[in-house]
Amino acid sequence: MNVEITRYALDRVPLSIIFDDSTLLINLNYFWMRDRNLVDGENRRWQDIPVVHPESFTRQFAEWCLEKGVRGKFSIVPFPAGIGRVDQRLPLFSQAQQESWLRMCHQLIVPAFDITPEMITHTCVVDPETLKPVEPQVWEQYEWSTLPEDQSELIVSYIKTACQMLLNLDFSVEGVTSPGGFGGRTLPLYARAVGEAIREITGNPTPYFFKRVSMDDQVEIPVWYADKASGQAVSEIIASTGDWTGSWTRYGEVNADKYITADLQGGRLPQLIRQCQPVVLISHSQGFCGLHQEDQRGFKAFQTVVNRLSELDPDNEYTRWQKCSEITNYACAREMTEIKVGQNLIELDLPLCVPEFTLSLSKVDVSGVTVAGVELRPVSTRKSFQDGTFLPTRENALIAFTPKQRQIKVQIYVASA
Repeated sequence: MNVEITRYALDRVPLSIIFDDSTLLINLNYFWMRDRNLVDGENRRWQDIPVVHPESFTRQFAEWCLEKGVRGKFSIVPFPAGIGRVDQRLPLFSQAQQESWLRMCHQLIVPAFDITPEMITHTCVVDPETLKPVEPQVWEQYEWSTLPEDQSELIVSYIKTACQMLLNLDFSVEGVTSPGGFGGRTLPLYARAVGEAIREITGNPTPYFFKRVSMDDQVEIPVWYADKASGQAVSEIIASTGDWTGSWTRYGEVNADKYITADLQGGRLPQLIRQCQPVVLISHSQGFCGLHQEDQRGFKAFQTVVNRLSELDPDNEYTRWQKCSEITNYACAREMTEIKVGQNLIELDLPLCVPEFTLSLSKVDVSGVTVAGVELRPVSTRKSFQDGTFLPTRENALIAFTPKQRQIKVQIYVASA
């Protein structure tokens, strides 16, 4: 009997969408382009970009995602462009406007999306204690693409400050997001700092970070600094598409066909699914909204993409939407789990217990399964394969369960000849 942990929970390719640059009511990029033009001597279009990202649009988007089962990650920049803290009064809005947005976010976005800080300002690097700019010419996504390796304590403090502002608003923080190039040239330091910072203030043993985008045929879900004794690790979610929903400028390319064509055969997503690679879209909230409330060009393209994905796999037999933390936590569990296979017995050491832990068994004709003495229910189709079941097929058998303890025994019953 051969036993492997499937790459994904329930052996279904994860679908997820990352929303960057979002924050409370403010369109960050109005200020980003305005201020960065002065640094670069560029003339990026910014004067006619909306200053406000309407709550009404964010609510519409969030309600639609809940209805369709879309899941992923949603950034909240905690001190956008240095204008004000989201856990205090932003100068452009009333207390009532802020409280309304926060209620909406907790009710409609949190159920389907991880909330992460996109560092502190998404513009200038600030002192994490005073929140004053260190130097106007030092920006999070540029100069700090190479983090100061001789100041690791500063990096940990910086990440903690970003997370704490969201914790002050009762958001859980599963990970962090890089603004642009932040940390990209010093990934080992970045990964270590993420682990130290988030564990210190939340106790989360397996936080994640988002920095990279890959257009390769193979897309990894890296696990950094796995410690089996403590069950701790840091994972990385890597986006596997470009942004073809208006991008960060709000007026970039919009093209649903680049994701998946109307015949469901072309585009990046069918390619990834065929190759069993994670489907992690990268978008920006301002691109979804477009240049005004009625524009919504990026959002409309995304709706087309989601509907086509549903046509491609109508019964969710091979794909399903997940939060980024669900994908990365499973990757950490897979990395750290140890398996011992005996005579029709599988013994697992699980430093990290995750829902829907899934094993693939080959060279055995499975007729029954018990996990920690509890019998799993047999099913006959991939559509019905869920947590607490097993699915025998011609090639192998899949079993899925949610472990309740670190040491688990899985008993396999073999069909009679």
